[in-house]
Amino acid sequence: MQIVMDFRKYDGVIGGVERGVIEITKYVTTQSQGHQVILLCKQNRHAEIKELFENSPNITILPLPVLTHVMSAKNIWMDSKTIQDIAEQENADIIHFPYNWSFPLRKKVPSILTVHDVIPFTFREAMGLFRNLLLYKPGIRQACRANNMIATVSEFSKQDIAKKVGVPPEKIRVIPNGLREPSKPDREIDADLNARFGLQDGFILNVGGIHERKNIPRLIHSFARHVNQERYTGKLLITGNISGAPYQTKTKKICDAAVEDTGMEDQIVFTGFISDEKSDSLIRRAVLLIYPSLYEGFGIPILEAMKVGTPVITSNLTAMPEVAGGAALLIYPFNTEEMTTEMSRLLKDDKLREELIRKGFTRSSSYSWKRTAEQYLELYKQAQ
Repeated sequence: MQIVMDFRKYDGVIGGVERGVIEITKYVTTQSQGHQVILLCKQNRHAEIKELFENSPNITILPLPVLTHVMSAKNIWMDSKTIQDIAEQENADIIHFPYNWSFPLRKKVPSILTVHDVIPFTFREAMGLFRNLLLYKPGIRQACRANNMIATVSEFSKQDIAKKVGVPPEKIRVIPNGLREPSKPDREIDADLNARFGLQDGFILNVGGIHERKNIPRLIHSFARHVNQERYTGKLLITGNISGAPYQTKTKKICDAAVEDTGMEDQIVFTGFISDEKSDSLIRRAVLLIYPSLYEGFGIPILEAMKVGTPVITSNLTAMPEVAGGAALLIYPFNTEEMTTEMSRLLKDDKLREELIRKGFTRSSSYSWKRTAEQYLELYKQAQ
């Protein structure tokens, strides 16, 4: 099979989407599978991507003259003309667009679009009103109509896309994300983080970024109540980069105000950007991961914590119960008292911790990028 894989999203950082493209591409091109992939990328990232796939067989990397993968006239033209011509010239069987939108209005071969979630239909976040109403929403609807099949990462996202975007459910396939292997423990990294953030008394961890839907102000108030009730001396670490965009700056100010209101300046730390290796260290050593988001299409940090034996508290909304699979404590994230109660209970009850850790190992073991790649390969065959 000849597969055209769109990797225009890659911009030097390997997040969940990028990791998926890398793992799927490497799997389907192994000698045992024997398929060919034509990988499309930004021209200015060509050298980096060649290094990512060095010594990988059956991969042809083609750079495209584009600097961004946002919805734009240039990218619509590429989806509908440039990429279609490449697919025709390479005798491709399928095109996979793995990031939320693409507009193959003039298809020469079948195409699959992966829509990870439709968060901006619920939370605009950094997206302005004009862009949300007049670009994103109609754009996603058109993208879902233009592609032959839609893949998404959870049953929740399938139902959400069907309801909010108007895609027939039978056109949508659920293929969960995979789970990368955590980096090995590193004493130097551990010591550096301990010194940097003052972790000698232990810590509760929150990951995922500074966004409205991440529910950080309520978490701060819940943690403060826990500290006051239980005399907890450890820290609350909140990871995530602040991009400098007006939306994120405003959200961070709201979080800072919550810290000041609760008097938790000495026990709540915003870490900023954390690399994968340092994130793995924090997740592995946290007394618990708390993930009280209001909306997730999947929720990879839940599984990352389970994989290394860290118990999890997460929301009972959207995709999080589906991903947790009975191996986490579920809370209603608008209820700060319930959040406090479950933090305290999990820290006091050793049997509960052991039970969640055991269930978490089992749950996380069912997710792998190999399994994800196998399911995509089956979908490619069906969509031809």
